Amino acid sequence: MNNFHIYEEVGRGKYSVVYKGRKKKTIDYVAVKSVEKTRRKKVLNEVRIFHNLKNRHVLKFYNWYETRNHLWIIFEYCAGGDLFQLIEQEKKV
Repeated sequence: MNNFHIYEEVGRGKYSVVYKGRKKKTIDYVAVKSVEKTRRKKVLNEVRIFHNLKNRHVLKFYNWYETRNHLWIIFEYCAGGDLFQLIEQEKKV
């Protein structure tokens, strides 16, 4: 994870936190998902699924890392919130 700058939290789930990040020496932002290490089996399954998905409507998976206390998944960053927030905004219009 030394290759990334981690910025503000952009989302949170029961077992994970998603941060806005940036690969060092680039201007490209990414989503950095931090997951409790106890969820290793679930994370590896998620990585396996996203690694094989190639579709313009699905977030790009870049890589994953393991540190002493966490598993980190690097995804394409999408500004504007999550899908649920976008759906809720459309309902109000």
